[in-house]
Amino acid sequence: MTHSNNELPHEKPFVESTPSPNGNRNSDSENGALRVVMLLISLVSLTIALVSGAVVVFQILTADPDLGAAKYEGILGKLFIIGLVYAIGWLVALIGIRVYHNLVLPIFINAYGWLTLCGVAALYILIINKLFQQSYSNESFIKYSVIMGGAIIALIGLHLLVEEHSLVYFSIPLLIINLAHLCVIVYHYIFMTAKSEYLLGDIVFFGGMGTVSVLMLMHLGVLSAPRKFIDNLFAKTT
Repeated sequence: MTHSNNELPHEKPFVESTPSPNGNRNSDSENGALRVVMLLISLVSLTIALVSGAVVVFQILTADPDLGAAKYEGILGKLFIIGLVYAIGWLVALIGIRVYHNLVLPIFINAYGWLTLCGVAALYILIINKLFQQSYSNESFIKYSVIMGGAIIALIGLHLLVEEHSLVYFSIPLLIINLAHLCVIVYHYIFMTAKSEYLLGDIVFFGGMGTVSVLMLMHLGVLSAPRKFIDNLFAKTT
């Protein structure tokens, strides 16, 4: 086939706009490395917070009653440090899950949730034993309530990190212990010679833990507002 002098055969351009062989490999590797770093930071921070909290609680509950207020010395500072470390781990885990879509982190958070539930259940049993002994003061009862409240908040915080997570299964062990607490109250104040002035403490603690456990079981949407706030906060990113 011949061509005239003014007509050239169709040829490909000398420089082609081919995509880079690496593509988004650099950004993907950076995100992957960032996911690993955030995973380590969140897990280490949460582990330190949960273990430190358990140690402080054990020290308080096993302290010599004769020490009086001395056994609570520096407790506020310790709780503040533990809360700060927990908040750092919680925030890093939230960003890692919602922004960088870390698929491994929710598995660890769920495991930490069950471990925290075991700690809450053990704490509840120890406090029931303290209430049964009837050797605590009003200050001690307030400290017990604050410690249990902090443990519940830590458990709920882990729950809020994982999307579509339910507290129903978490409520069952607490309800069983709550029922056992009721049996202890009945046995203690009816079949034993217990001091009636301590009855209010048992009733208040039983009622508080029972309310929390029932709300967890019925899943009435009490935590819908904070979960919705978190969803809206990361809506654009997700």
